[in-house]
Amino acid sequence: MNFRKQIIIFLLGITVVILGLHSCKSKKQIVAAAPVEEKVNVDLFTDILNNQFSFKTFSSKLNLNLSSGTKSLSSKASLRIVKDKAIQLSVQPLFGVEMLRLYADRDSLVLLDRMNKRYVKESIEDVKRMYPVGFDYKTLQSLLTNQVFVSGQTDVIYSDYDKFSTDQLSDMHYLLKSVDKKSGIEYSFTIDGNDRIALTHLIEPKDHYSMNWRYDDFVMESHKAFPRKMDVALASTRRKVNVGLEFSGITLDEDFDLQVSVPGSYTRATLSDIVKILTNN
Repeated sequence: MNFRKQIIIFLLGITVVILGLHSCKSKKQIVAAAPVEEKVNVDLFTDILNNQFSFKTFSSKLNLNLSSGTKSLSSKASLRIVKDKAIQLSVQPLFGVEMLRLYADRDSLVLLDRMNKRYVKESIEDVKRMYPVGFDYKTLQSLLTNQVFVSGQTDVIYSDYDKFSTDQLSDMHYLLKSVDKKSGIEYSFTIDGNDRIALTHLIEPKDHYSMNWRYDDFVMESHKAFPRKMDVALASTRRKVNVGLEFSGITLDEDFDLQVSVPGSYTRATLSDIVKILTNN
């Protein structure tokens, strides 16, 4: 073998090694759940809060899967959150063209239907009356970011442990359970051995509304574990809807703000109109 061939083989070998190292580095490892340790209520709640994912702003690409009965929809989407201020979900099914935009802040919810040039604007209080499973802005933000919430509170503090009953479900999970006194909605958090929320469950027993929000595929983001997969099951006596969220390209603490404006050519619709159209089509 001459010197030139040796150089080419050497360079190819270096290239393969570099590419191999790069691919290993870019692929984040899933952090498996560990068995639970015996803890008293206050210690368990303290560890949960200390291990929660923290951020000032959050943005991510999404693969969104929606199914109801025999009908299903898959779409690209993007999610942006300014902590404790606003959430924006943009649904882009084809070539990055936005079809729907959902915006929520502490006071209102706005839905823009780009395809039909319509919009919905409702106060959070009115939405709560129409759809009792789900409390407020803080609840929605907590569900999307794998965090504990206390109904009616904007912040959760260590002493809130006494608002929950605590049981050990198995050697892998604890259960925190509470009830919203105003609405009667029961809500609970299934906690794994790494003090992460594996499942959030809400039920409104009077009208039989329920929601299961399951978290999976935890990876390390900014030194804290975050679930790359979320599966949401919504149910009433008349309808069941399943939503799958797969996160990628998560970016934290960028400097941005979120606002929404309604084009003057859009006509106003009701939230129930939009929900009916989405579930039927």
